[in-house]
Amino acid sequence: MKLFKKVDARLVYSGLVIAFGAAVFFCAFNNLNSIKRFLKTLLYYISPVTSGLVLAYLLRPFAKFMERVPLKKIKSDKARVHISSLSAVVLLLVIIVFLVATLIPQIVSSATTFASNINDYIASAKVFIADALSHVDFIEVDVDKVIGSSDEIFKAIVNWVTNNGDLFANFLKEASSQLVNFIIAVAMSVYALLDRRNLKRGLLKLERVVLGKAKTERVNTILNRGDTLMMVFLSSNLLDALLIGAANFVFLSIFKAPYVLLLSVFLGAFNFIPTFGPIISGVIASVVMLMVKPDLLIGFIIFTVVLQQIDGNIIGAKILGNTTGMSEFWVTFSLLLFGGMFGFVGMMIGVPLFSVIYYLATVLVNEKAEKRGLKTADEFYYAVDRYDTAAGEFVMMDENAAKKRRKPRKDGKEPIVKRIGNRFRRKK
Repeated sequence: MKLFKKVDARLVYSGLVIAFGAAVFFCAFNNLNSIKRFLKTLLYYISPVTSGLVLAYLLRPFAKFMERVPLKKIKSDKARVHISSLSAVVLLLVIIVFLVATLIPQIVSSATTFASNINDYIASAKVFIADALSHVDFIEVDVDKVIGSSDEIFKAIVNWVTNNGDLFANFLKEASSQLVNFIIAVAMSVYALLDRRNLKRGLLKLERVVLGKAKTERVNTILNRGDTLMMVFLSSNLLDALLIGAANFVFLSIFKAPYVLLLSVFLGAFNFIPTFGPIISGVIASVVMLMVKPDLLIGFIIFTVVLQQIDGNIIGAKILGNTTGMSEFWVTFSLLLFGGMFGFVGMMIGVPLFSVIYYLATVLVNEKAEKRGLKTADEFYYAVDRYDTAAGEFVMMDENAAKKRRKPRKDGKEPIVKRIGNRFRRKK
């Protein structure tokens, strides 16, 4: 009788939970617009706080560096924290003032000038294409047909420039209208930096109370992994983007190309996006070069291809290393996923975010494999040919075939940015 009572109690409890969940889902489904408005309003009001926390997170490495290098002789721990936090915020403000006072006005002016002269540039590009095709003797080319086909491309460019020609100006206008929110965000970043140790202790206490010891250690391992990946990825990609932008600036300046700063910033910013960024920026910049300085087009394409090869195989490899631990397939997948959901920002941060998910999935799979008495090393599975269902075991390849499939060994070195950062990281 007691068994039936327990079963009945469980059934009643499960039924109530399901009914409550169904009711919540039904209400939410019938009030989607209201929920969207509520969330939009909530995000609007808390955006200064969240922005401040993001700023504090990005400024934290500089603050920690200040504590451990220039300020290490200051005996008062509280004084070091205060000075380092204020120094980080001052650095942020200096960068913003520099951008607003120097770079951004020049970029806005170049973008506006380009937009106003777009029709003249297109006409010049058509003349250049027609002249270039007229000198092609080894294949028969219908010049009029090629020009006619390119009209659609040029029309698309005109439409985009017309609709987005004041993009930078609108951005500045919007930024100025959000000046109060920005001031609040900066203030919140100061408070978060000053109180970062207490915030960390509070979060650890909350984790320990809610999750327990084992789960707390597991969650902290994942969070530390995510923090390391995010910081190394952002800093290394920022350094790489600056190098690419500077290289393009020097090249375009030497050959006296127009819109040097605009093109350099554009090429550098898109280089921040793995895989797709350099391709997209290179194609767009080549089209722009065709319109504004067609005689430099071939040289610019050759320079871009060579620069990207050097960056991908030498510079980027030294700076980034194997930061994410993911294959090109998963890198591309993360770019498409987060880019589709969050646009340009999603493409910039999608790879490190997905790498944390990838790391968590790897940990869970390895734990499951260990419980079932299976090997966890990837090298073992590189040599697997198939799984014999009858025997219930893996069938291995011969040694020669396994060598061909086996991944090349890494040198085991960490990225330059991470190695430099480790020098200033306090040992626990």
